[in-house]
Amino acid sequence: MDTNVPQPKPWSSTQAYAMAVVSLILGVAVGYLSHTPKGATAVPAVAAVPRPQAVGMNTPMPSPESLKNMADKQVAPLLAELEKNPRNTELLNKIGGAYLAANQYPIAKQYYEQSLAIKSDPNTMNALSFVYYSTGDVDKAIATLNDALKLDAKNPQFLYNLGMYEWHGKSDPQAAIAAWQRFIKANPDNPKRTQVEQMIAQAKRHLNIAPGTKTDKPTM
Repeated sequence: MDTNVPQPKPWSSTQAYAMAVVSLILGVAVGYLSHTPKGATAVPAVAAVPRPQAVGMNTPMPSPESLKNMADKQVAPLLAELEKNPRNTELLNKIGGAYLAANQYPIAKQYYEQSLAIKSDPNTMNALSFVYYSTGDVDKAIATLNDALKLDAKNPQFLYNLGMYEWHGKSDPQAAIAAWQRFIKANPDNPKRTQVEQMIAQAKRHLNIAPGTKTDKPTM
């Protein structure tokens, strides 16, 4: 493995599980990434909560059933509001985000798809793409994220995650490089630029390998 290259993850997505545990245990509502426009929905992150150490590194992670139960309690007031206004996309997105943070992908998918049936929103598409990716539907994840990019072509999170989906999900370094080069061109001053440049350099070392080929080389 190339120990000199950091091993990144999809932007603010794969950290969601550990942070969601803290959020749900402490009863903190799911928030959204700071760069997301007000009122928009992104792949959930937890706002203003302690790091997992604050709960204790020896504290066992809740079971999937426990996480679902905690998410159910968290969204109960939102569901009550949704009954009064079933076409409220903000409520649908918040409920979907709570279930996504609890790794309840089928339920999150239901609410995100319902929201998008009412109103097209690129941030909701981004969140739904992560649901598809997490459940193994990589092609649908990429297609959904590309739809989001049609509405917000320069969004750094979308471009970053698109490269990750192409790289991890499709083993297609060329497609990943293309997405990350778009990221740099559209967002030259983004704080993740150095990390993205390192990922491009690593992906270029895989260009002689056919897309989809299994390899023991580092896959980030």
